[in-house]
Amino acid sequence: MPTRTTTILSTVAILAILSVLFLVISAPQNRQTATTNTVSATETERTFTEGGLRVVTFTLYLWDYGYNASRGGPTLTVNVGDRVRINLVGNGSGPIVHDFVLDQNSPSPYNVRSDRLSRGQTQVIEFSANYPGTFTYYCSVAPPYGLSHRERGQEGTIIVLES
Repeated sequence: MPTRTTTILSTVAILAILSVLFLVISAPQNRQTATTNTVSATETERTFTEGGLRVVTFTLYLWDYGYNASRGGPTLTVNVGDRVRINLVGNGSGPIVHDFVLDQNSPSPYNVRSDRLSRGQTQVIEFSANYPGTFTYYCSVAPPYGLSHRERGQEGTIIVLES
């Protein structure tokens, strides 16, 4: 039969182990902190012609408060008249969802919005790049309390160049 001292020591040991596990789980991860990176043709951009239109395809991984393993997101560059196709891949941790938005809050003349995607979900969004300028795309997820994903830095730049 365990003694009172053994029971107390066992309880203290369990609490110590749980405390260490909590600290490990809640510790910030080592993540890239680059604020911008340009997507190159060899990484996630592909350009081809489809039905007489130039189509520029990008792949964006939606993760914890950034796109493509960066704080923020890559700079996407297209020309006026291009058809922009973005492959979105949910890659966040836990139950967190993310989306892609390019709208009047960017501010931009576009109205592009994806579904909210969790880890493993995918979606393809497309739009015509009809308006030149530099715009901000972002994640619109905002919890009931605390900072929104955009306020935490989940936004990037899309540049639409005059042809």
